[in-house]
Amino acid sequence: MTTYNIGVEATMDIIGGKWKTIILCHLRHGMMRTGELRRAIPAITQKNAHATVT
Repeated sequence: MTTYNIGVEATMDIIGGKWKTIILCHLRHGMMRTGELRRAIPAITQKNAHATVT
């Protein structure tokens, strides 16, 4: 069992990944298609966008 010093550590362990937090930030206003996410986050590749949201 993992012990965390602060709640943010547990949150990042659960969410993890380089793109998940950025994608969640963009999705906070509503659903977006993969192409819309790619336009909103130019640095993300199609493979990463698809793998993260599926």
